[in-house]
Amino acid sequence: MASLEKYVFLGAVTVAIILMARTPDTQPPARPGDLADTGLASDSPAANPSRHDVLPAVLTLTPAPRGHLDTLLACKGMAPSLGNNVDGDLRVTDYKPLVVAQGSVTLATAPVGGGCLSSIFGQRNGRLHKGVDFYHDAPVPIYAAAAGKIRRRLYREDYGNMVVIDHGAGVYTRYAHLEDFSDIRQGDQVVAGQMIGTMGNTAGYRLPRHLHYEVLTGQWGARSGSFALEPVDVLALPAAGDPAP
Repeated sequence: MASLEKYVFLGAVTVAIILMARTPDTQPPARPGDLADTGLASDSPAANPSRHDVLPAVLTLTPAPRGHLDTLLACKGMAPSLGNNVDGDLRVTDYKPLVVAQGSVTLATAPVGGGCLSSIFGQRNGRLHKGVDFYHDAPVPIYAAAAGKIRRRLYREDYGNMVVIDHGAGVYTRYAHLEDFSDIRQGDQVVAGQMIGTMGNTAGYRLPRHLHYEVLTGQWGARSGSFALEPVDVLALPAAGDPAP
């Protein structure tokens, strides 16, 4: 082999080794204009990144052919599995696949392509966890919980790749830590069950793959955007089709 050919060959091998060694969890860098929502979320775990390091002991998979889970299982070994609404098979017994927010907007409760419930709404380490989390070890699809307009599609250090959808009537949903976005842009209209991305673990800190999902109500903030909205527990909303209280 000629000297020049030898150096070209060795160089190609070196590049290939470097590419193979790159971690698949490399986070996308923040880009100018991405931090459109001012102010950090109150449940930002940046101060305590290690709390997500323990993974569920067993992955429970439930396929979602219609843009949401028809049944919901709690992740074995995680806090939700200890609830009195979880049976011996880890099934969440009071799960409602579709719920109604603000009396008029029907939303999917678990708009994921598979997985289990790993965290619920409520106080955690002295802070409000403003949504629910669904875990899976693969990049399963994430779907729009209802029809609406993409209000935010961006990267944040706290929420990673994040989408916020405006469903009208003062109802919004947030989808955080996505691995990537589907072919959607800010301002696009989406339909219920449309794929908007895949489950990931993007953020400025270490965490396992999961979807952090929030239902938000109120008026969009002129400066703080989605962080002016009031979070509500999607698991506590009335089921679609139930008579109004």
